[in-house]
Amino acid sequence: MKANKYLIEALLFASYALFGMSWAGGSAFIPQIMRELGIHDLAAGSHISNAVAAAKLLGAFVAACILSRLLAKKAVALAMALMALGILTPFVHSYPWLLLTRFLMGLGGALVIVYFSPIVMQWFSPAERPFVNGLNAVAFNVGTAAILFGLPSMLGWFGDWRATLLAISLGSVLCLALWLTFGADGVAETKPAANGPRHTLRQGLAERFNWLLAFTYCGTLSFYVILFSFYQNAGIRQAKYVVLAGLAGTAAGIWLARKITRRLPMLRLSGLMQLLAVIGLHAQVWGWSGDAGLVAAAALAAGFFIFLPLPSLVTLAQEQPGMTPDKAAVTFSLFWFLSYLIATAAPYVFGLLVDFRHGDYALAMAFSTLLSSTFLLGSLMMREAREPAGRQAAQSA
Repeated sequence: MKANKYLIEALLFASYALFGMSWAGGSAFIPQIMRELGIHDLAAGSHISNAVAAAKLLGAFVAACILSRLLAKKAVALAMALMALGILTPFVHSYPWLLLTRFLMGLGGALVIVYFSPIVMQWFSPAERPFVNGLNAVAFNVGTAAILFGLPSMLGWFGDWRATLLAISLGSVLCLALWLTFGADGVAETKPAANGPRHTLRQGLAERFNWLLAFTYCGTLSFYVILFSFYQNAGIRQAKYVVLAGLAGTAAGIWLARKITRRLPMLRLSGLMQLLAVIGLHAQVWGWSGDAGLVAAAALAAGFFIFLPLPSLVTLAQEQPGMTPDKAAVTFSLFWFLSYLIATAAPYVFGLLVDFRHGDYALAMAFSTLLSSTFLLGSLMMREAREPAGRQAAQSA
């Protein structure tokens, strides 16, 4: 049976969107989970969300090796099976087992997010990649938006948080079953022996671009994780608008990525606007303004400019000289590993700062503002990829 690349992408997108729903659902239910498990301090509660981020460290680091040995169909099947383990979450009644379940689910999510880029390079032409990169970048956001805006309805349908998370996880099980039936290796994928030596993690660590790529995104990712772990509890109800605006930002980012030939000016402008928007989001907490409308506008701007540059950021990596699907797997393995290394520590530090100030979020939000500056700083240190012929071909296609 010949695989359809659009079905391949649909299953990848759906599986990661459902993972986003499960992650955001677990974060949204932190107060209930903490009460049921007898957890009382915020730093410890952060581990419920942080278990997913911590798993992504391991998953991102080993993803390229797994992909090179199993090839795409088996590697993605393993990832989807791990994500489907979220189905166990409603049935665990101890803190360590809850963390283990979340860890394994996060491990699967880490593998899938690394596989996006090499699979896109295998199945899609350069002209199609900005659009597909944008879809993959927003998959998690679609899942979190579904939870943030649809959670009251879901609770009405299913009754409580346990049944809601169970229903979401059943969707992940369905994606796994469909992938096992319709999934396939890349159209040009070959065994290593026929395709020369594989690009290694050691080689990837020696490349300056890989470090800059991770540095650019790590602060934005950390802010995003912190936002949905703590901002609702801090009284910033407008935080959910970040997700809503992110959908619009991705749509605009896809359009721009297909139109522009130079990536960095847009990345730098987006980084600056991200930083300004995050500052505005904190205006009430810092006592600078009591205008809730200003905070709502800042949340919308933050979401838009966080997601606007992502299709171009991923495409910029794919346009680097000598980039292949094998090399892309290493680049994005390191990208997500280094990004989640920071994003794993950041929520715990945020929680400690809140606990240290006895529930005052002002200092912690200064910390998250500092984190959000890395996108601007990293983009200022990057250089444009120099493959104009490839870009011209992509644009003319």
